[in-house]
Amino acid sequence: MKTDDEIVGPIRAAWHRFVERTEPLRPDLHRYCRWLTGSVWDGEDLVQDTLLRTFARLSETSEPIKNTRAYLFRTASNLWIDKFRSTRQFASQRSEIRDAAKHLLTHLPPVERAALLLKDVFDLSLEETATALESTVGAVKAALHRGRAKLSEIQSEPAVLRSQNTGLSAAVVERFVNAFNARDVNRLTALMREDATSEMLGMVLEYGREAIGKSERGVLHHTFANHPSKDTFRAELREYKGEPIVLFWTKDAGQEVVSSILKLDERDGAVSRLRHYFFCPEVLAEVCEELGAPVKTNGYRPGWN
Repeated sequence: MKTDDEIVGPIRAAWHRFVERTEPLRPDLHRYCRWLTGSVWDGEDLVQDTLLRTFARLSETSEPIKNTRAYLFRTASNLWIDKFRSTRQFASQRSEIRDAAKHLLTHLPPVERAALLLKDVFDLSLEETATALESTVGAVKAALHRGRAKLSEIQSEPAVLRSQNTGLSAAVVERFVNAFNARDVNRLTALMREDATSEMLGMVLEYGREAIGKSERGVLHHTFANHPSKDTFRAELREYKGEPIVLFWTKDAGQEVVSSILKLDERDGAVSRLRHYFFCPEVLAEVCEELGAPVKTNGYRPGWN
């Protein structure tokens, strides 16, 4: 019987190769997902789900993929449309939209929005757009016609910019920041639910409060081992669009810059999920630009050989 390492190791290595080889396509994929969802956080979630779905499905693909970019767009489109159809929360997706064009697009049904983005924003051909949407050229033309007609009807409507507030307590985040800067693992884990999860998006996933606090491969252990003092790596509570987030500051060429962002989820007064955006350069750039904070992005992966 194979051990866990014999099973997990090759899969992890294959995932790392997949992330490396899709790296040139990531900026466009993020931009597409960001426009679809209207949110920097939801956009990155859709990017990660798209990569995972594509990675899982590649072993089942019998025909060669002729256009990887279009294939990723198709996967993202399907995931987003399926989610929209299941939740029916289309109206709430107006938040975090920064200009009138994006605001107008949020009025469109998912297929029409995706068709307009692929054809008019990302310059895909009708055939490529049809492939990305698993549709026909005729259906794409009809969706484009409907979408453009609807946009022309609502162009006089003023943009409504709304912020999201998830109900996360700033007091909980502040206690997390203080414990982090004190390098107090016990205080940090005491803030978490027993079933909490911690994720460095695309790279590391930890299950359970004990694993988060003690895992030698985990984010906290790695961070504290390399930065034992807040003088070289510190956390700061900030508000972004009405929501508390954590900025991580480090030194780069003598200047303090943001190198990562953390979002916390809370349930029953305790931290239920930690999401580190260290390897999400588009998220780091957009959020820090809006906050007026200098940023140092880290690419999409560690510097593997």
